[in-house]
Amino acid sequence: MYNPAFESIQIASIYGKIACERTWRWNRGSIPFEDFDLWYIWNGEGEIVLNGNKQRLGRHQCFLFRPGDRVDAWHHPERPLTVTYIHFSIDSITDEFPGLLSNHEFRTPFYFEAYLERFVHVMTMKELNHHDEARLLLRLILLAFERECVSALSSLTRSNHPHYAVMTEIAALIRENPANVNSVAELAERAYLSPRYFSLKFKEVMGQTVERYIIEKRIERAELLLSTHGMSVGEVADALGYQNIYYFSKQFKKVRGISPSKI
Repeated sequence: MYNPAFESIQIASIYGKIACERTWRWNRGSIPFEDFDLWYIWNGEGEIVLNGNKQRLGRHQCFLFRPGDRVDAWHHPERPLTVTYIHFSIDSITDEFPGLLSNHEFRTPFYFEAYLERFVHVMTMKELNHHDEARLLLRLILLAFERECVSALSSLTRSNHPHYAVMTEIAALIRENPANVNSVAELAERAYLSPRYFSLKFKEVMGQTVERYIIEKRIERAELLLSTHGMSVGEVADALGYQNIYYFSKQFKKVRGISPSKI
């Protein structure tokens, strides 16, 4: 859902990635935050008291401190924290981020961490249009955080599936190279699963059978080649691994509702 707060973000000059000193502490229990502060833990362990509630600090946790929040925090000297922090404000005090929890532990932080690293790099190097890129990156960071928070509140979300990562990786492989997907057995071998179990889990994650997914991605590619590359129906069928142009045309019409020669 669209949130106008994303449009009114103002980035401050307080940002960075830092390995906290052994004696580091955060003593803000009596000083409420005036703006927003996003705080992500890469490594280390510690404890935090947020608005009177004490909890542990650990790897892959992300906090969004809001105006009025009061924080005390410390870490274990033998396991010091490494954190990225981004301070920002929003123009209107009525704007909020209702979809964002105060804190959340990421299950799949890869892209989120890439956004954080890029944000710090862009703001540090100050290259052409760096501030515009930084604002877009911060929006991506907050959107990724929101998605993780929503997922945490729903036990039915696909991203919580134990095979989510491997199935989405294989789905990406099919999308990138639909012509060379030879068999379900080969895909199952990549996932270290039996073909039957792989097919079952792929459908649970992707919402359709792997066979159907392969066909759809081949037809999508065929439509693009026909409409924008000037290739003939026979050339496209051959490029996508169809041995029979009649079978390709029949499958294309079944999926798209029209003959490929009409594209």
